[in-house]
This record gives sequence, structure tokens and C-alpha cells, in this order.
Amino acid sequence: YMTKQEAIQQMLKGNKMTHYNFSSEEWVSMLDEETIILEDGVKCSPKEFWRWRQGNSWEVDWDFWL
Repeated sequence: YMTKQEAIQQMLKGNKMTHYNFSSEEWVSMLDEETIILEDGVKCSPKEFWRWRQGNSWEVDWDFWL
């Protein structure tokens, strides 16, 4: 598993990442430093995405989505 910062670096490379709290179908990636994209095509800013994903549980347990 990866930390949040490690996962963000992978997202910036275009990799799809998942988290322990996500369902098996959910993933997140980044199109660029200002645009996050979700599995359903929704795009948002990193500020909006992380606004609802704070606390210790979101700092760890990231992995590549397979």
C-alpha cells in the first residue's frame, strides 16, 4: 500500500488509484495538477476531492486499481 502523497504522484502519471474505503469499481486519477477524474467520468479540483477525504485513514492504504 501507498501513502496519499505517493498515490498522488502515481495519479499525476495517469495511473488509476484505489483506496481501502473505495468499492472494487471505484478509482481516481489526475489529468493534470488541477484536475482529478473519477471512474464515472466526473472531474473536480483536488481541493474539492480532498475536502471530503480528510483524516488519518486517507493518509494511507492507497493502491493501484486493477
